[in-house]
Amino acid sequence: MAITVYFLRHGQTYFNCFARLQGWSDTPLTAQGQQDALRVAKVLAPLRIDYFFSSDLKRAVDTAQLIIDELHPANISRPTTKECFREVFYGSFEGHSNEEGAIWASQLGGQRLRRIGELVDEFGIRRAHDLLKEADPAHLAEDSQQLDHRLNQALKLLEALPDGSNVVVASHGSIIQYLAGTLDPGQQYANPANGALMKLVLDGQRAFVDGYNQFAL
Repeated sequence: MAITVYFLRHGQTYFNCFARLQGWSDTPLTAQGQQDALRVAKVLAPLRIDYFFSSDLKRAVDTAQLIIDELHPANISRPTTKECFREVFYGSFEGHSNEEGAIWASQLGGQRLRRIGELVDEFGIRRAHDLLKEADPAHLAEDSQQLDHRLNQALKLLEALPDGSNVVVASHGSIIQYLAGTLDPGQQYANPANGALMKLVLDGQRAFVDGYNQFAL
């Protein structure tokens, strides 16, 4: 037996539309973001959902609540919010363009890249976030050590659930990408689409990615 966890990226927000780094900041779901949630609700409908968690950030909570209200899973009326499922914190780059953060961070690595995705492709997921912290004038952006600590908390929480559980976690693109890239460092993972799922299997002492950026169980 194993614990199966479906990490879900929240629906589209206004900062997503404007290609801005959102991090711990929040902007509301757009009309499309609400439709993203309802679309993934249809995907999750056949699943027996035993636990429904979300980040404590509003865009993730709102996405989770829309899905719960649509599906009415047994004994679940609202998501259980946990800080460990939050998005990556971008420090001084919060609310700024994706391009600005990528340029400043990549210059420290001797490059000039214009997207965070390019930064990850060039330096790897862990080094990319270390560069972002170094480039942040306030040095408040989360680096790989801080992200590892937070995700270890998340995995311990999930591993403590009963064997055979099906779990849904409404979370965020960069933290889902970081988790996948850390568990499977030989594979490059792009930032998932709004409303897309990552399937994570916890089997004893092992955790592995069994599907990524997908719209199916």
